[in-house]
Amino acid sequence: MIQGHFKVFSIIVFILTAGVIGALVFVPGDLFLAKSQETQRTRVVIPQSIGTGGAEILQTIRGDELQALKIELEEGEAAVAVLTRDFDNDYFEDQLIAYRIIQDIDSPIFITYIEYNEDLGQYHRLWSAPTAASRPGTLILYTEDLIGDDGICVLVSGMNNVEEQTLTAFRKIASRIEPFIKIAEFRIEGTIAVEDPDNRRRSPGRSLTIATYGRDYSSVNIMDQIEVSYTFNPFNGLYEQSNVVRIPGAQIEQRRVGELLNGQPEHFEEFIRGLWHQGAENERRYVYFNTSSRELVFYNNNTQEMFVWQNSSPTRYGIHINSRNVSLTSVRRTVNVELVSLESIRIRIFQDAYLRTAPITIWDGVYRRLPPPQTVIHSRNNISYFNGNFIEESFNSQDALLAFQLDGTFSLDPLSGPSELSRKGLYVLYSMDENQLLELRTIETGNGGNNGQSRETYIINLLGDTLILTRVQIGIRGIQELHEAPIVLQRNS
Repeated sequence: MIQGHFKVFSIIVFILTAGVIGALVFVPGDLFLAKSQETQRTRVVIPQSIGTGGAEILQTIRGDELQALKIELEEGEAAVAVLTRDFDNDYFEDQLIAYRIIQDIDSPIFITYIEYNEDLGQYHRLWSAPTAASRPGTLILYTEDLIGDDGICVLVSGMNNVEEQTLTAFRKIASRIEPFIKIAEFRIEGTIAVEDPDNRRRSPGRSLTIATYGRDYSSVNIMDQIEVSYTFNPFNGLYEQSNVVRIPGAQIEQRRVGELLNGQPEHFEEFIRGLWHQGAENERRYVYFNTSSRELVFYNNNTQEMFVWQNSSPTRYGIHINSRNVSLTSVRRTVNVELVSLESIRIRIFQDAYLRTAPITIWDGVYRRLPPPQTVIHSRNNISYFNGNFIEESFNSQDALLAFQLDGTFSLDPLSGPSELSRKGLYVLYSMDENQLLELRTIETGNGGNNGQSRETYIINLLGDTLILTRVQIGIRGIQELHEAPIVLQRNS
């Protein structure tokens, strides 16, 4: 009797197990996604460019990136970027894939819409359209409520093969045949930006303004620009011109402008190489363009961000830099650098695929080149020493404290206090070839060791309470830069 019951129980367990397995196989995993957990994920699959530093002209898609695609593309199509989210509010993830035609180097970048077909139980390709962009390494793909109706618009920004900045915008509509319609497209030798929706309180139904900035060809000054604004017209469903503003630029010697803006990004890179700053002393921000190591360093009192300089593309007034974060490689940042004068540049950050007319990061704005060191005192051959060779000052960075004593000694400790990372030794201040230099001779380390008086030499720049140390090497050819990121410290009051 017990044996019979056991057989019946075993059969029931087998049937229930088979039913659960069948449900997991035939019901799409997207069905279990709660709408409250909906996320928008953008993945750049093939970062490629023809600009400087763009050795990755054509890369194959890695395995994990290939799995992110809901379908396989046609032969000869290469994915550039992927945007995944629920566009239809049906609890199924949809996908927009930006792709290019491999064999056609002049091919525009296309986007195609992928949705889940419940009847077929699989994803299928519903719609495709070309964009104005054609340079994969410059592509930005994201969504925004441009119209102000809580709807979805897809924006595709990038450069084309004639070095123009482009922007194509599509609006999501309730149609099974054509789910997206084009509402705007721009090409310009300049920059394009979309108004920040958080810049001012947005009333319902008010569209975001799109602005283009290009050369004023009616002016003899090559630096003069025209800002043209566009707003959405609800009657024809398109963005239309709404305002024009002329922006006077600095008067710069035209030959020099022609040298810097000649379509070769290497020339402009050499111009911006080094350290630039903006803001008051207590709010000063720095951007360091390290052209040799292909790095970008952003620094202020509380933040230091380092990015790998992937490639550059020339623009009408400067260059467009594509970069990725050193630590978080999925974080992309595009930096538009424009010439303002021979001593100043304008920087606009497009952080993680967002274009804004108003600053969206603390790094946006006009920067000035770091001025050269000031007066040299007591010349002795080509070396001179400062009045008062030793000082009693202390400076701190995000994680360290550097202190100088009047007896010619220094100490370098973590902010948390002395540790095995601490260093002690002697220092010397002197000038050479119109540069103020600091030499640190480390004698003792925090673990009690002796490293044989290792020496490090830095060029000093003191701007108010900000001390900037740039590592160099002194040799038979004089001062040679080591192209390391500068160390920025603040004077302790």
